[in-house]
Amino acid sequence: MQVSGLWRYPVKSLAGESLSTLDVSDWGPHGDRRWMVVDHRGQFLSQRQLPQMCRLHARQIDGGIILEDLSSGDSLPVMQPTGSHNMVVVWQDRCSAVDGGDEAARWLSRRLGVEVRLCYMADDFHRQVDTAYAQRGDRVSFADGFPFLLCLQQSVDALSEGYGKPLAMARFRPNLVVDGAPPFAERQWQQLRIGDVIFDVVKPCTRCAIPTIDPQTGEREKAVFSLLREHCSEGKNIIFGQNVIQRAQGRITLGDDVEVLA
Repeated sequence: MQVSGLWRYPVKSLAGESLSTLDVSDWGPHGDRRWMVVDHRGQFLSQRQLPQMCRLHARQIDGGIILEDLSSGDSLPVMQPTGSHNMVVVWQDRCSAVDGGDEAARWLSRRLGVEVRLCYMADDFHRQVDTAYAQRGDRVSFADGFPFLLCLQQSVDALSEGYGKPLAMARFRPNLVVDGAPPFAERQWQQLRIGDVIFDVVKPCTRCAIPTIDPQTGEREKAVFSLLREHCSEGKNIIFGQNVIQRAQGRITLGDDVEVLA
């Protein structure tokens, strides 16, 4: 098996960037989901409420990010902010963050049709991964709960076959895409070595409605939900992909070998 895709999402729920190499830090993927869009209360917003977020792209640059409107081509550089810390909320976690400034807020609000702010997770803040699945000290940025999401290409191919047309991997928002195993084999994995980095496979990813959103249009496709319900149900939940946690820092490159250790 080999790594066939590497993805980073600088801003939670915005379109991500495909990479040839990915640095693994104590946060997980370097630069992944350190930024987040929030409402006036500091509550996180995502494609669940605003599916049009998928048409906005974020790309990391030295010292900040570039926001891009995929429909118009307009862009805005936003530098990493400094200043006072505010509390924002992602799921049940209250996190320390720095506001990204009025210009970024106006740019995003105009395109999303609601008043929003952009914030950046403070460097010195530690958000603990759920210790039911992780070790004490494992941290995560503004991702839903875990630093990495892994998807298997053959599992997406199997869903595409059932759907009757290709489903874009971008719907599932993985960081790591692995190629070369039978469909849904990832459900049996417990530990992997990817390049020189060892990962614990800790929990299947419980899916919300985001995979039903066409990343090219922002439109919801109910038939995709029915497909996932048919092929990926576990009790009352839909699962697809695996949440994994790094056990070392390092670098992963497209084409790296993937070895199942357990």
